[in-house]
Amino acid sequence: MKTCFREAQKKASDSAAYYKLELFAGYCLYLQGYPDSALHINQKVLTFCKQHPETSALEGMCWNHRSSLLQGMNERDSSIACLHYAYDATYRSDDYTELENICINLADAYRQKGELAQASKFYRKALWVVDSLKSERVRFSIYMGLAQNYADLHNFPLAHHYFDLAEQVPDRLIEYEKYCFLNSKGNCLYYEERYKEALPYFQQAYQVVKPFNQPSFNALVEANLGEIYMLLERNDSAHYYLDKSCSVFMNDPTANEEVIFYLNSLQGALALRENKLEMANRYLSQPYSPQRIGPSYIYLHNKRLMEYYAQKKDFEKAYNYKNLVEQYDDSMRNVRNINNINEIDYRYSQDTTLLKRDILISNDKIQMSHQQSTIIFVIGLFVISILLATLIFIHTRRKNEQRYNRQMALATQLRMENIRNRISPHYVFNVLNAVMPTFKQYSELAQPLQLLIQVLRGNLLASEKIAVELQEEIGLVKNYIALRKETNPDKIRIEWEIDGQVPLQTLIPSMCIQIPVENALKYAFGEEYEQENILSIQISNEIKNLSIYIRDNGSGYDPGKHADSKRGTGNGLKVLFRTIELLNSKNSEKIIFDIQNIATSSTSQHGTLVTMVVPFNYQFNI
Repeated sequence: MKTCFREAQKKASDSAAYYKLELFAGYCLYLQGYPDSALHINQKVLTFCKQHPETSALEGMCWNHRSSLLQGMNERDSSIACLHYAYDATYRSDDYTELENICINLADAYRQKGELAQASKFYRKALWVVDSLKSERVRFSIYMGLAQNYADLHNFPLAHHYFDLAEQVPDRLIEYEKYCFLNSKGNCLYYEERYKEALPYFQQAYQVVKPFNQPSFNALVEANLGEIYMLLERNDSAHYYLDKSCSVFMNDPTANEEVIFYLNSLQGALALRENKLEMANRYLSQPYSPQRIGPSYIYLHNKRLMEYYAQKKDFEKAYNYKNLVEQYDDSMRNVRNINNINEIDYRYSQDTTLLKRDILISNDKIQMSHQQSTIIFVIGLFVISILLATLIFIHTRRKNEQRYNRQMALATQLRMENIRNRISPHYVFNVLNAVMPTFKQYSELAQPLQLLIQVLRGNLLASEKIAVELQEEIGLVKNYIALRKETNPDKIRIEWEIDGQVPLQTLIPSMCIQIPVENALKYAFGEEYEQENILSIQISNEIKNLSIYIRDNGSGYDPGKHADSKRGTGNGLKVLFRTIELLNSKNSEKIIFDIQNIATSSTSQHGTLVTMVVPFNYQFNI
């Protein structure tokens, strides 16, 4: 797919078409397991869209893709924010074809977070878009979403109503949609505790999903089958399916943490039913992060812990978990009431059929004027409920944003620590200083060792800082290049071009020149081009910004090509991208950092161009 997109780019008629193909090529990188590279390309397309206001439709598609990338990285709040940007951008454009998908994605994301009123709102917006565009291809997905939403609200009559509508959609369903319908209908019957009726749906879903050749899909249905068999007290079958599901997810390092938690809890519940308390304790005591687990899963987990401690006769702990379970029940009842009120209000205000019913209700109100005071009181409570829900939403969103910023800062610091500690530089540096006097009598060794010490000292000091002065970074890079010339026979011409007007005290991100230069010297030059190897570093003053260009005439930038190389860890550019992203979140004027394969825009040239633009008034405070 990526190759097809790249070939099509060569025939693109305009820049918008070129960057749309670039967006899809980047998404292919995500599917291949390179999310950082995909995010980099997504950011490049987004930058293009912001510079060209007439590309709002492409910008909406770009934000929609970015949401999927972040959802895959378990960044749910950031994913939802991207979808809102996608909605606004697409609404500004003259092409609404992507709007129905954005609305469905927003509704799905809110439903996964448990914000069911918001989910219902966007499912109904998707229906409005479908009706406006006379597009039927996603109507099944909308009905399925509404059915699942009402099942979560335990409004089972409406859930089955929408399951019936989904089943009656005239278009032929693809196999994935059949699987989605059967699995979701089984889950609804599971919530209703109609376990015998739920079992055939999960069994049919299992038969549909087998040809997919997607182990994770099979494993999800196997987990559902295992739980149903356990509730039907068919423990042998429960063991069979749960063991199959665990063999897939427990051996997958990329498996979702919520799924692992769910499976451990199910295994613990099965052990409790078989009175295997030690095994139950092992499964139920597995550590987990509450922020990454849905409240309904934690609720079931606490019920199983309550049962475990009751069987152990530890009634104090059993009572504590009983309180947690009851607190959740109370809070869910309150949240469910608020969600029902908000959702019903939106449904009544949007549905044409129900608007006609509103007219009849208004006529009834005229005939029942003596109940006016009661209605006013109810409306007052309704308004207060909405205000409370809004305040809770704003407070929760702010907390999530603060937590996200803290996590980003911590992640960057940990990655920097990982790079610093990889070869214990303090130790190496001290040893080299200790033996240096011994080598002074050997002139051919003294110079390389002296350069090595300077490079180690520079890297050590730079890696401990978020930002360094430009002159310090230049000195570090020159020492590294000199050391490489001493120890490596490759003949690469280095060209420096530093504008005399450049203030050398300007702060720039630490190692932002060192890392691209080091990558170029390691990977750029091979034997495929018979010409002089050149690496140029240009630094210039452009009024409000400091511009840095690092260019080589080598093989060109190809993310993932050197993933298995033994010459480096591959972490340098990742840390640099993450650091700049974190710093940009704190500044109104952003650092631009871009890596371009020159061959993609020019058939006569090759190599890599690294561009960095740093505003002079940039703040380096995390």
